[in-house]
Amino acid sequence: MNIEFNQDGLCMKTKQVVKVRGGKGHSIVCESGSVWVTQVGDPRDTVLSAGDSFTLDREGLALVLAFEPSAVSIAQAGAQSRAMRLTAWLKSALSSAGLARGALSI
Repeated sequence: MNIEFNQDGLCMKTKQVVKVRGGKGHSIVCESGSVWVTQVGDPRDTVLSAGDSFTLDREGLALVLAFEPSAVSIAQAGAQSRAMRLTAWLKSALSSAGLARGALSI
């Protein structure tokens, strides 16, 4: 993978684009804001909001574009932060409890 930044991730300005090369198997994690992720040869467009992640599953270039001021990090395959696991668990618990999406901001 040809991108380096500290463990706090990368802060992006609105409309800023980050190119990721050789990232197959790594996860793009949206820590705050919202970003668009696309991979060369992939018809999917993936939008991530705070707390969401997407695992790159193709060789070649991937682009990450910030829709607003955002923070992203990249986790190696299988590595998921404690905060991400907790967020996923809380979302699941709230969904199971029948609480409306957006009733509680996580």
